[in-house]
Amino acid sequence: WQRQGGEKTKRRVLALDATALPAQATDSEARWGRDSKGQWVYGYKLHLLLDLDTGEILAHKIAPTGLTSVTPANRHDGPVGWALVRGIASWEGEKPSLLLGDSAYDAEGLFQAAEEKGLLLLSGHNRRRGKPRGRRRGENLRRLQRGAYRRLYRRRWEVETVFGLLKGSLGLAACLRRVRGLKAVSRQVTAVVTAFSFVAQVLAREGLPPTWVARVAA
Repeated sequence: WQRQGGEKTKRRVLALDATALPAQATDSEARWGRDSKGQWVYGYKLHLLLDLDTGEILAHKIAPTGLTSVTPANRHDGPVGWALVRGIASWEGEKPSLLLGDSAYDAEGLFQAAEEKGLLLLSGHNRRRGKPRGRRRGENLRRLQRGAYRRLYRRRWEVETVFGLLKGSLGLAACLRRVRGLKAVSRQVTAVVTAFSFVAQVLAREGLPPTWVARVAA
């Protein structure tokens, strides 16, 4: 829990993740990459930082460029996630809010960037990078072995619900079948993400879960 203005508030749980956006075979700017299931996809990738409790999308633009966080599908998640974290305002509280991410974000620099923003990054352990050498990576691995943090980390999969709403109910996947090129795809993403975030914030004020965005969109 965080304390703000003398009152206790629920500790925020955020998530950092990316999802594949299939493109047309004739799109020369798209690239081959792997989706969350490890399958090859020709297209782009959308990177987001969001609040799991409200569904609010906190960052979908890369600082300092202001460009939408859409990249060719072969772009690694880590550097883009780092840019998203560095671009948000600092979080204040008695305890740092949690930022959940998969093993793609297991990097000492990203742990430091999150820490500087008042966030505690909890990421999966990237075995391909071997034993953690940095202090923060080592601390993260020890946290993952504790029951309370393991339970919190399981919430990371809730982000798939948001990605599903964006690509399905709000029609992002259908829109991308009609456009080509990174700029055109980014424009479509911005429109859909903005609409989703607005509705999610309205629902959050009423205490309703972000999954209700699908009902509102329908």
